[in-house]
Amino acid sequence: MAALATVTLVACGGDDPSSGAVSAGNSPAIVPSVPAATPATPTATAAESEQDVFARTAPADKVLDDSNVYDTTKDGSIALSKVNEDSSVKRHTITINGKVLPYVARAGHLVAYRQNGAGKKAEAAIFYTAYTRDALPKEHRPVTFLWNGGPGSASIWLHMGSWGPKRLKSDAPNMADPTKQPDSFPFEDNAISLLDQSDIVFVDPPGTGLSTAIAPLKNGDLWGTDDDAQVVADFITSYTNKYNRQSSPKYLYGESYGGIRTPIVANLLEQAGTSGYVPDPSGKPARVLDGFILNSPLVDYNSNCDMMGGRVTCEGYIPSYAMTADYFKKSVKRGTRTQEQYLGELRTLARTTFQTTYGTYFTNGKPNSQWNAYAASTAGQALLNRIADYTGIPASTWNGSFNYTPRPFRNALVPGYELGRYDARMKVPNGNSFAADSYIDVAFLNQLKTYFPDFVNYKTQSIYEPLNNATIRNWKWKRAGSKYDYPQSITDIQAVLTANPDAKLLILHGYEDIATPGFQTELDLEGVNLSDRIPVKWFEGGHMIYNTEASRVPLKQAIDSYYKSPTRIADGSLL
Repeated sequence: MAALATVTLVACGGDDPSSGAVSAGNSPAIVPSVPAATPATPTATAAESEQDVFARTAPADKVLDDSNVYDTTKDGSIALSKVNEDSSVKRHTITINGKVLPYVARAGHLVAYRQNGAGKKAEAAIFYTAYTRDALPKEHRPVTFLWNGGPGSASIWLHMGSWGPKRLKSDAPNMADPTKQPDSFPFEDNAISLLDQSDIVFVDPPGTGLSTAIAPLKNGDLWGTDDDAQVVADFITSYTNKYNRQSSPKYLYGESYGGIRTPIVANLLEQAGTSGYVPDPSGKPARVLDGFILNSPLVDYNSNCDMMGGRVTCEGYIPSYAMTADYFKKSVKRGTRTQEQYLGELRTLARTTFQTTYGTYFTNGKPNSQWNAYAASTAGQALLNRIADYTGIPASTWNGSFNYTPRPFRNALVPGYELGRYDARMKVPNGNSFAADSYIDVAFLNQLKTYFPDFVNYKTQSIYEPLNNATIRNWKWKRAGSKYDYPQSITDIQAVLTANPDAKLLILHGYEDIATPGFQTELDLEGVNLSDRIPVKWFEGGHMIYNTEASRVPLKQAIDSYYKSPTRIADGSLL
């Protein structure tokens, strides 16, 4: 689906990323650096409205009938000479908060180039869909680049569920029939689209969507933590040059594995500065990066007990277990308190009751010789019963598996059902033909197929790849120079804040997400003294918070505050 792979798949991908580096014998084609043609910056007279300027300056509708075949397999690629960097165009309007906003929808491919002293090397043809209010001055109009995770996921989940001008109403966690995947969902105008705050560009990394490597590179050459981030950063440079966005405020938005990819991309952009930009005809000062948002991120594989197979503490999961138990009424500890109020108590439960015990009696997830005696003692039984009261999992289970990982939790909390990993409120009967996490998959892909030609004027015979399992099976996890087999992005966050102290950061989490639990993110930030610098906001829901109807408005309010604030203050909150 939209996010990280399961632990089983993660374990299959721990190759040395050096094997994914571009070798001399497999170097991409070299082309000279040539400034791209850019649309003129619109200008308005004092009496003109945005609609007036749009009507006068926005490009006319244009259908792009793309005859190329985009191979997203491991060995897939396309010749540079075949890539058409033109885009489709379709004019639209959207009403947000009572205001009519004109915008252009575009879809197409841009070549991501690795810059070097000899020019630039073509890496991949990246498919993107963009929604832009072309009548606004570019130097004042933010542009936000969005992607999902996986690795191996296309941007379909964010694109069709979150912030675009249209959205599919999947209404999580409700399931009309938990034994049948729906063919479609209601498709409606998105009243909380980000278009009132920013232009938005949905990006599909190589091997996902309709994106593929440029020969002689193959998709598999780009499937690795470092290479993937570099290609995405290079795409942003290509987009900036083609659409003359050098002077625009720029933001990144990553979901799930996007918590790894996004800070690395941000760090690469900060390091490159404006070196890859072509001259801006407007002469306005160029901007590199203003900030990023992480939606349900994982920022360190090595501290996540699910990813590490229970070899590290599961402290970060305790609040999510308890919130899920509360949802299913397997615990009554919350009472009449709000979830936000209850979360404070659950943090304390995790830090003290759970983690103090784990630190005393466990090493690398395994109990020491004193555990059995303690667990049988009066104090031990009281502790186990206390955790059971919050989580809905019996004390006897905590006794035998104190460092309790998500998979058994999902199968034990509600007898006869398996809970979702991305949204633990969703459940399907044991032995169901599909997992709860896959409930929305068929409908999202079905409706995307008609959306592109009908709404964006983009036509293709290629098959859009929403989630490429081959990607994660062949992923090169280890980062260059790292002592760990699996990646983390904490050091990249630190590097971005060092290079750009005013960068705006925001992290969003769902209470019932047991794929990337929010408290683990808080612990990771706390470990490097970033808790006061980076706000972490919680909402009812799972991994894709925006699929929960009750959370959409408060989620948009938090993001609106993020965009509207000119900077951050010392404690990390937003002005």
